[in-house]
Amino acid sequence: MKKIIALALALVLLAPVALAEENSFENLVLDIIKKNPQIIKDALEKYEKEAVEKKQEDEFNKLFEDKVQIEIGESPVKGDKKAEYTIVTFSDFQCPFCKRGDDTIKELMKKYDKKIKYVFKSFPLGFHPEAAPAAKAAWAADKQGKFFEYHDKLFENQGKLGEDLYVQIAKDLNLNLDKFNKDRASEDAAKSIQADTKQGQEVGIQGTPGFILNGIRILGAYPIDHFEKIISKLETTAKK
Repeated sequence: MKKIIALALALVLLAPVALAEENSFENLVLDIIKKNPQIIKDALEKYEKEAVEKKQEDEFNKLFEDKVQIEIGESPVKGDKKAEYTIVTFSDFQCPFCKRGDDTIKELMKKYDKKIKYVFKSFPLGFHPEAAPAAKAAWAADKQGKFFEYHDKLFENQGKLGEDLYVQIAKDLNLNLDKFNKDRASEDAAKSIQADTKQGQEVGIQGTPGFILNGIRILGAYPIDHFEKIISKLETTAKK
């Protein structure tokens, strides 16, 4: 149907052609296609491009209608506490897309300086065997005030996740190893990660990474311009 409509539009745009009695509309269309293949191709591509752009814009605008609320609680926070924008991430240290998402957040924080506050919540996926152990190790590092330092080292060494790495990072950061090992093996560590995961599921997070930017869900490792587009619309809305 879309192609038929596009063809009809192309016919209207073309110079009028006399239709002989013996020719059907279908034959005329076929004749025009044969004589003007590029025009028809361009018309179809333009129509489909506009349809895709409209769908994307509708989906983007819908994000602002489906805002969610998320409690920061005791989750690690990086940035100015009074920042205008809060980005909550639900992340898995073994997920390569989460590494990409983390790089995007770092870039955003550098660009927007003190306007962004970053909150980390663990969302280890079941099919990543090192996701939960890494999350517990980061949680233990947080008990000694070194969460984001530990967090960065985990992502930097994502291909080496395992017991040796967890201990080595703790040593490099001068953590108290006895406390670190006790904390990451504790029931509190497991409960904290379970609580983060449950919280994510309740606001529609099903995979990683998942972000909540001032209540707006960003499900996936979108490029920086997607975040900037949301921030731009939030700024425009705030000025009204």
